[in-house]
Amino acid sequence: MHIEANLDDIHAAKLINLQRQLKQPLADILASAIDSLAAQRLEQADTSSPAPLYQALENIGFIGCIETDQQLSTTYKQHLDFSHQCGMPK
Repeated sequence: MHIEANLDDIHAAKLINLQRQLKQPLADILASAIDSLAAQRLEQADTSSPAPLYQALENIGFIGCIETDQQLSTTYKQHLDFSHQCGMPK
């Protein structure tokens, strides 16, 4: 594959420095960068632990669960305690 890219001065200098330090062809450096970024994205997509936002919402009690009948959509007021709601006039 042929790639043509315009880099800003900072990134161009970083790329030149990498080539000098690693003494590798540009194609090898780009391949390593792509592999590294792809591996990082796979780690972030790992679903074995909850996302930070989910964890934060769960920690403050915003996310929870209850056991109830299958008609919760019509009987929720009988099952849920609304005494601690915020932002609503009493």
